[in-house]
Amino acid sequence: MNTNFLTKTSLITAGFTLASLSLGVNPSMAQWNYSMDSSTDGHAIGGIVGANSAFEFYGMAMMEKDGQIYIGMNSNLSLDGANSSYADDGVISYGDLFFNFTGDGLDDAAGNLFAINFANRTNSGVSEAGVYRNVTGKNVAQQNSGFWDLNHHANTVNGLSVNRNGGDGANMADLASDDAYWQSGVTEDYKVVTSIASGERVGGINMLESTTLASLGLDFAGFGGVGSETFGFSFDKSLLPSGDFIAHIFAECVNDGMAMVGNLASADVDPESVPEPASILGLLAVGGLMLKGKRNRTA
Repeated sequence: MNTNFLTKTSLITAGFTLASLSLGVNPSMAQWNYSMDSSTDGHAIGGIVGANSAFEFYGMAMMEKDGQIYIGMNSNLSLDGANSSYADDGVISYGDLFFNFTGDGLDDAAGNLFAINFANRTNSGVSEAGVYRNVTGKNVAQQNSGFWDLNHHANTVNGLSVNRNGGDGANMADLASDDAYWQSGVTEDYKVVTSIASGERVGGINMLESTTLASLGLDFAGFGGVGSETFGFSFDKSLLPSGDFIAHIFAECVNDGMAMVGNLASADVDPESVPEPASILGLLAVGGLMLKGKRNRTA
């Protein structure tokens, strides 16, 4: 097991919980929790990043309400993926959305992950949309002519003129591209988990269009989410455990990705017991805790 990651998590586990509660992840608050990504790290052939890249991810959001978990995403990549002659099967789509509740790094959590298969024309190891547990992941970047590792992606997009002249540069929303959480995915070829290799399906999901999400209060535009595609899905909260988690999603080519750090409270959490944000921030300051690249917002 990666001891560096364990050392890190021993310092920030409490911070994850407290910060997430202050930022609206607590289900009793019935708010969208936004994790906004860099707007200039979605890459495309020809040194293209940002709005002109089909793989630019802008953000994802999560809300728990009435026993349901709602997920929303804003990007330039459609649910059908992007046609590409560089991919073995002619299309580059989304990977699967992973949830890690273990407190371990991504490599060490293999076999104990949860994941959601939702997109079309993917290279996932499962074919039926839904929520899966006991998941082992795989990397499908090579068959999609993608980046070798997260450093390869970051170094490439950070070296482009748009980022040298004030662009956001590479990050993964709530986590940095080189965060210890990614373990081997930072520097080792085709290791970062993009897709389900195997798992046990425990339930289905309901796909949601942008109009339905808007009626539920989702508003990416207010936080800089200007991607051409807004979509999402919902599922029964009982399909996931409670507690601190890190969730992540990549394009199959690793041309962009996003992570969310949060907490799902158990059903018996008393809303009155949630600490005031000011108190939480004070605790975080005393502990010297900081989440790299953290740009959560609630609305």
